[in-house]
Amino acid sequence: MAALKAGTSIFSQQLLRYVREIRNAQLRGLSGETLACALDGFERGDFRQAAAFWQPMALRDDTISIVKPKREKTVARRDWQVLQVDDSSEAKEQKAVLTQFWGNVKAVNAYDMNHRGGIALLIRQMMEAVSYKYASHHLVWSPAREQLGCTFEYVPLQFFENRTGLLRFLPTGLEYEGNALAEGEWMVTVSDGLMVAASIGYLAKRNALADLLAFSDKFGMPGMLGRTKHGKDTDAGRAMAEAVEAFGQDWAAVLYGDDGMVKDPIQLIRAEGGTGSLPMPAIMERVDRRFTALWRGADLGTLSAKDSAGASLQDGETDIIEQDDALTISEKLNEIERIVLGFHFGPKAAANPKAYIRIIVPQSEDLKLLLQVVQTLVGMGVPMAVADIQERFGLAQPKAGADLLQDPGAKPAPQDLGSLMNQRANADAEEERFLAGASRLLAKAATEDRADLVAQMKDVLRAPDATRLNALASFIEHLPESIGQDSAQVSAWETLLASALVNGWALR
Repeated sequence: MAALKAGTSIFSQQLLRYVREIRNAQLRGLSGETLACALDGFERGDFRQAAAFWQPMALRDDTISIVKPKREKTVARRDWQVLQVDDSSEAKEQKAVLTQFWGNVKAVNAYDMNHRGGIALLIRQMMEAVSYKYASHHLVWSPAREQLGCTFEYVPLQFFENRTGLLRFLPTGLEYEGNALAEGEWMVTVSDGLMVAASIGYLAKRNALADLLAFSDKFGMPGMLGRTKHGKDTDAGRAMAEAVEAFGQDWAAVLYGDDGMVKDPIQLIRAEGGTGSLPMPAIMERVDRRFTALWRGADLGTLSAKDSAGASLQDGETDIIEQDDALTISEKLNEIERIVLGFHFGPKAAANPKAYIRIIVPQSEDLKLLLQVVQTLVGMGVPMAVADIQERFGLAQPKAGADLLQDPGAKPAPQDLGSLMNQRANADAEEERFLAGASRLLAKAATEDRADLVAQMKDVLRAPDATRLNALASFIEHLPESIGQDSAQVSAWETLLASALVNGWALR
């Protein structure tokens, strides 16, 4: 076994308390100028101000706080598997060691020690790099005679700087230059850094929301206008002023010496501030849509808006993002595996590993065609690794002692497997057609009607077989007035749901 020293936690209790006490709520000082300075500093390698802005933004914005965790958890919830490059005894031994290592790994947030978990938490922490560009873990090794353990301590972005092109650690987060990261003691994951763009949108959205709230505060309640042909200092004028003040409105005025006939001596004054005349709602909606596109791809499953019929619902873009995330995480974990294999088997195994971890993400492709290709190649005698096929289909290796679907010696007929794959592909295609059609129809509906339409549509698809036709008729009968007056839209809704019911595609 190669020598490997036991590690200690990166932060002491005293240091954590000190760092927490000196932190300020800097998001209150956010402005266009301060944000520009923070982003410029980030490009130069000074992360302190950008991190002080980005972390509370991600927690407080009502859209980022949804789409960011979704992106991170999508990969973390996937199965992982240790694969072999060949069927040698060395590969099997390395696989056993790595399976044990990753199955017992520990993850903790060094800044908030209450947040602890296993490999799923570790992957979520690594996925923070998607938002912040860098996600750094301090490795606390626990070497033992029979096995090697490790605790991955996630250290927030503000404790690093990148002025030299290599991350360096700032022990208190206040130093100008940090300490070099010792080899074998740190893992740094690098990804997109979406908060650079998102923070600009956050500023625009926050300012638009503040303006909308100010408008609502001042003009939300109608004002009072009193009109009288008498003068201000006359008895009639003073009586009018007292009458207007009696309504208790802050927004009130009296017009004295009004010429002509006063038909309505006291009038309600309303500010015309509908969604068509105020720019703030449109700005906020655009920013929210961009947030969704940044983290999740062009996906209307989270946000539905008009003029977006060309966008996709559960589209291939999300699959591409997930596959890339899974590969990024897997490759970074493979670097750590070299240390583990070197500890157990020596430098030769570390330099040329024969087992490696992979996060399994099923490929979005024609499964029937892929299965036929595999069967053809096997029939031609082309050597193919079982692990590669399982990874391609997104299938994990069964655990020892697990119940199998059938006896391993009984090979299923190829046409039976092909039929099953074809059924799955057809079901997926039917679902995609339904979701695409629903997306187009929802895009034509009024914004305020979309939530009700989705809920009622789910009721139809979940209805028991005996009452589904009645549920469909009720849905059509109670369509919003704006849709019910358009016979083409009514027919489109009826055709969409009827087709889903006839083809057996329903929600469970």
